Amino acid sequence: MEQKARDATHAARSGVLQLLSAVGQGLTPVTHILIARLFGTATFGAYQASVAVVDVLARAGSAGGVGGEHRFIAAHRAAGEEALAQRALGTGIRLAFAVSGIIALALGLLAPVLSRLWHEPSLAATLPIMAPAVLLSASTLVLLAATLGAKVARINLYVRGIGEPLLLLLTAVAAWRFGGGLRNLAVAHVTASGLITALALAGCARVFGSAYLRAAVTAPRHPGFLRFVLPLGASDLMSAILQRADTFILATFAGFDALAVYSASEFFTRVIANPRYLFDHIVAPVIAEALHLKDRARVRYNLALVTRWVITASAPIAVTIIVLRAEILGLYGGAFVTGTKALVVLALGHFVTACLGLTPYVLVMAGRSRLLLVNTVAAAVLNVALGVALVPRLGILGAAIAVLASVTCFQVALTVQTWLLERVHPFTFRLLKPLAAALVALAAETALHLFVRDRAARVALVIAGGAVAYAAALLALGLGPEERQLVGRLVARLRGRGR
Repeated sequence: MEQKARDATHAARSGVLQLLSAVGQGLTPVTHILIARLFGTATFGAYQASVAVVDVLARAGSAGGVGGEHRFIAAHRAAGEEALAQRALGTGIRLAFAVSGIIALALGLLAPVLSRLWHEPSLAATLPIMAPAVLLSASTLVLLAATLGAKVARINLYVRGIGEPLLLLLTAVAAWRFGGGLRNLAVAHVTASGLITALALAGCARVFGSAYLRAAVTAPRHPGFLRFVLPLGASDLMSAILQRADTFILATFAGFDALAVYSASEFFTRVIANPRYLFDHIVAPVIAEALHLKDRARVRYNLALVTRWVITASAPIAVTIIVLRAEILGLYGGAFVTGTKALVVLALGHFVTACLGLTPYVLVMAGRSRLLLVNTVAAAVLNVALGVALVPRLGILGAAIAVLASVTCFQVALTVQTWLLERVHPFTFRLLKPLAAALVALAAETALHLFVRDRAARVALVIAGGAVAYAAALLALGLGPEERQLVGRLVARLRGRGR
């Protein structure tokens, strides 16, 4: 019971920090809207295609180091094996730097090929400029993963929640002030990436100590690290392709104007799964500790608890985005409203990811990285095949359908495998409560959307009315014991401060 209380408290505290990080990331949609309006639809689409390339290659460049830092740092520290934890830290950093550096060089050399493939000559000049961002982004991912593996969540807040969105916004505005254009946007993106990496490095040194970090970089290679992370790195690459194949297929078959509309729809619906991404780096080290200590009851408890919290947070976001889909896309411009149908399909896909996405960490932290790779390859192949078949016929709606089908198959397959191999699943009857409350909120928001005529009042009332209806339904259905305990602690703390 004491361990459960400690795990729940750690998840809650870290979750709050990650939530604040997500709030900070809320500045990123503002940046995208600004870029779309200042630089034009075509430039925004080309920029999104370039960012998609960098994101995929950065995931590949991390070479599985994110999962490796989560697993080995947390497990070795729990067992008192600090020397092995230090070697894992250094091995992950060196591997990511080497692999991502090679990939960045390859991108710079192959930029003309991508430019011809997408019939966009400007990419031949801008992709080499953005190539260093592959190395910078991969390094940032591994450095932040190390701090989260040490169960310190505040660095991620400082870097991803505050530094990243602010720097991207400022550099984008500077690019426009210096004349605009895709080339200046590319320079701005690389500049922001470099500053973000510097922040991540400073944060990692803060957590571990500068001397510890320097010793880790020169320490001997961790035994077993490469064997674990290489399949995981390949899985990360396939996962990135799974997430970004729609972007590449649309750029090839539908053009950058269609890609711009789709990117706006996909970016806003991505917020639905953000609560799950907030807990990814919280639950993974805890699961790694529990598996290392052979405590499967602790694994089951944490997986079910955090999944319930993720669904509770994601469900009302999904409902509100679906109801306000036209108003959201209208922020980008009138041409973007054509993406409302695709937005609904993408919202469902991200909600599936939110509900089931934590379960695969049990397989990964148990060392089954090869199994994850097999599943990811299968899902990526399905996504690409469906995208190639549907996009020429249905445009952005076809890309959204391909994503929904592949993501659902991927998450369901991994959930079943986790149960069969590890006898762990996230499902309890308490999960039905936030889903039922979301249906109540959907009914309330739909009614308000239909009957309120003024646009600004409609948006405000839909958001406020949906939140009230959802909270009231949750309270009527009853909070779980962990939630009641946390609320009780919060109330007691607030009363203590008020005296």
